[in-house]
Amino acid sequence: MKKSIWLNTLERMGSQKVATVMMTLLLILTYLGTLEQAEHGLYRVQQTYFESWFLFHQFDSDWWFIPFEGWSFSIPLPGGLTCMIIFTINLLVGGILLLRLRKRTFGIFIIHVGIALMMSAGLVKLKASDEGYLQLWESQEAAEYISHHEWEVAVFETGKTSVDEHLVRMKRLAGNSELVIEPIAGLPFQLKLSGALPNCRALPVGPNWTPDSPAIDGWGLLKRPEVAENEQNLPGLTIDMIPSDSEDGPTQQALLWGGQNYPWTFEVADKSFSIALRKIRHSMPFSIRLDNFEKVDHPGISVAKEYRSDVTQRSEASQRKVRIEMNDPLRDQGLILFQSSWGPSNAAPGAELYSVFSVVRNPSDQWPLYSCIVIAIGMAITFVQKFLGYSKKQAKQHKEISQ
Repeated sequence: MKKSIWLNTLERMGSQKVATVMMTLLLILTYLGTLEQAEHGLYRVQQTYFESWFLFHQFDSDWWFIPFEGWSFSIPLPGGLTCMIIFTINLLVGGILLLRLRKRTFGIFIIHVGIALMMSAGLVKLKASDEGYLQLWESQEAAEYISHHEWEVAVFETGKTSVDEHLVRMKRLAGNSELVIEPIAGLPFQLKLSGALPNCRALPVGPNWTPDSPAIDGWGLLKRPEVAENEQNLPGLTIDMIPSDSEDGPTQQALLWGGQNYPWTFEVADKSFSIALRKIRHSMPFSIRLDNFEKVDHPGISVAKEYRSDVTQRSEASQRKVRIEMNDPLRDQGLILFQSSWGPSNAAPGAELYSVFSVVRNPSDQWPLYSCIVIAIGMAITFVQKFLGYSKKQAKQHKEISQ
């Protein structure tokens, strides 16, 4: 009987050939991405090679198979996201949908379910998680953490008891020469963001250099090469404030730079507003207060052997004391707080120190553990089945020899 087109397609998608090709491509991406990490940094390589649908990798004369100096060429490659999605579909089709579920294949089926759960955990983390850091001095308390890499423009009215922030993420400017934010409730003006620079420095305009931004109040932005460590890049942009009503005052223009200490402040319609370019803040469902930070050095030297933080976790309903150590994070309500660092690094003996926590919001945090348990159960079932089958076969052969 002739198979349908859908069945043929399913069999091809679930074939071992597709799995082999995807695993080979993932191996190539891992190798190329590891080499690129030295020049472009972990964050950019992760986005380019492993979180993308498609990419072009450039080979130059540093590679042994290019014979002439100055020669280079690019080859197209599927990104890690594309490969993992195809690989997951291959796994679901070949290892679950098309697998003939029998007693002897039950363990293999469970193994594939566990692997599929682990793949799903990676996809959920990619699309639904965020991460950052929280820095606290002793007795300091906070209920939000700061992103490592992502930036935002925050607009708020000053002089009020409660601050209502209006946020514009820098991602919205990607690929656009300018972005216009129309007036909304509470903001009687239009904002125009333009001339975004991924890494720059604000300097007084002088005769020896030309700014890469408009010169405003004697200052300009000088574009700088992006560094491999993305956390060190300081973006900048030009912002125009255009009042909704001409009677509220003239259009005003300013420079926003990631390294400036104070926001830009202006007045419109007898109200004072501030605009700041800063790293994105993420709210937590609880607050953390650092009660005590302890650093233990190696004997005779000022190199940390271990360090820990005693904190108070507060929520509306309760509070509790928690100790966070390097291998013992705080896990609660989808957040994980790791003890990651401390400072200042040049502090004198006995000086006050601050504690730094890496914060990860990952809905699939425990999924890899569950998937490993499921895979272990499947492997145990398969092993027992194979062992019993082998034992029966050996017993039968021994019986035939005895007769």
